[in-house]
Amino acid sequence: MSPRARDEPIAAARFTLTIDGADLVSFSELGGLVSGFDPSQLESTPAALKKLPGKRTPPTVILQRGMTKNIELSAWHEAALAGAARFRKKAVLTMFAADGSELARWNLESAWPAKLEISALKDGAGEVLMETVTIVCERIQRVSSSPAPLPGTRSPPRRRR
Repeated sequence: MSPRARDEPIAAARFTLTIDGADLVSFSELGGLVSGFDPSQLESTPAALKKLPGKRTPPTVILQRGMTKNIELSAWHEAALAGAARFRKKAVLTMFAADGSELARWNLESAWPAKLEISALKDGAGEVLMETVTIVCERIQRVSSSPAPLPGTRSPPRRRR
């Protein structure tokens, strides 16, 4: 991939959430992916204030899709509400292009659905019922979306400029 192609904006068509190695559901919209710190102030001198990373906020991912008959997401949320053992899962969020090629991937450690929302719908409106899930995790990491070389094969050498 050329350096120029790496810097072009990504246009995604869909997102897939994989839990413990199995595809759980696909989503049409990524409402947000947030990871950060709450800044804290440190007074070094009376005239100068420094900001430092403070309390870490839990990483969150907000995904939306048209509601389907698949109840796996709802069951996972209910397990989290009930405090069931092992409701925290290893998850992977994958972003795909319209042609089905993988564009980006994030690993979510100890992920769980903190919030599940179903949109309002009026009788006879002919609209799609939307399902929105907020997933909280302990750590989120963007990883390479290019497939790893097969064992026993070598990657092509990188060109130097």
